[in-house]
Amino acid sequence: MVSMKVLFLTYCYPPQKYPRSIQISHLVQYLRKEFPLEVITAPTESKGDLSLLSFTPLDNVLYAKKSFLTRFIEKSRGDKIKRALLPDPQYLWHFDLYRKSSQIILNSEVTTIMTFGQPMSTHIAGLKLKKKFPNLTWIAHFSDPWVDNPFNDDNFWSKFINKYYQNAVFQKADKLIFTSEEAIDLVTKNYPPSLFAKSLCLPHCFNEDLYPRLQPQKAPLAIRYLGNFYGERQPDSLFKALKALPKNIFKDIRIELVGGSTEALEDLIKSNNLQTMVFTKAPVDYLESLKLMEESDLLLIIDASFENSPFLPSKLIDYIGANKPIFGITPSGTSQKLIEEMGFLVAHPKNPQEISEKLIQIIESIRSGKELNIPASIRNRYSINTVGAQFSHLLHKINP
Repeated sequence: MVSMKVLFLTYCYPPQKYPRSIQISHLVQYLRKEFPLEVITAPTESKGDLSLLSFTPLDNVLYAKKSFLTRFIEKSRGDKIKRALLPDPQYLWHFDLYRKSSQIILNSEVTTIMTFGQPMSTHIAGLKLKKKFPNLTWIAHFSDPWVDNPFNDDNFWSKFINKYYQNAVFQKADKLIFTSEEAIDLVTKNYPPSLFAKSLCLPHCFNEDLYPRLQPQKAPLAIRYLGNFYGERQPDSLFKALKALPKNIFKDIRIELVGGSTEALEDLIKSNNLQTMVFTKAPVDYLESLKLMEESDLLLIIDASFENSPFLPSKLIDYIGANKPIFGITPSGTSQKLIEEMGFLVAHPKNPQEISEKLIQIIESIRSGKELNIPASIRNRYSINTVGAQFSHLLHKINP
């Protein structure tokens, strides 16, 4: 068996406050127990989330510093022009990542690199490294679809250049990893069967040890959504549904939107006359978010209304770790299938009446004292011990 040394290439890593940072950290902490593993990432440009460092030692982290040219162009004016011309906002940094990674590979016995996107420019660095070091094993990991991401607002040029790079990455990478089967189906549908054959679904995961295991408070009934709102992911339909709730259901309910506190959101709450039921809370650190999940009676998923959605939100996996009931305001797709598999309810984001009816059902179930735990088999499926073992098996298999 080949003695493995693995490099993870990622823009997002603690203490940078991205969901991606947390997921990659979980994998690193599991896998580094089995073989040498180093992470090459971007220097943190702000304070970030220091709670992430409580479970993420940085002794195996190297930094690809942004060059003067990268920093100069990033800070220069003309954001619209840059968005129109560059594949993604971190495109320039991929040159710095490539240079740093090349130095490490030349001076060590690296056998495998794994590139993580978003941002997808990380995969462009991987593409160049594979060309320079053809004997390297290269695994490209996608948290979201690339060109086919429904949140994209690419113009003709940026779509063209991203498609070019996607084709090249798909062709040259030894293995492609996605977080849902729907994502694999979406991105491989216009490619030869060989691409599907080298694509693998490995989901996000949670770390059981990070949860404080608290009980919900007696009253009021606490319903929480953790995360922000952007693009087509908005709470409008939820607010319309709440206005339709009967007064006996309305009583003793507190809904908290944690991390989405903006003036526009406050105005939307006021315009729907929901100030006595819906409250916003500023963003909290990751460990505090797990505590809030533990103290909740019901957790909300609110998704954009993209049909057959390919997204598996890492937040949903954190919810599973908290072992609390989940109500999904989500279209058909990955989240809908998983929430229903757990035995919970979902409603379409564009159907306030359905949201209201399903919300009443689950609130009444909670108030009746009915056990609404997540099946142990599903919790086990998404635990770091299971997902980490799957990644380990892949790395050993691809490096026989």
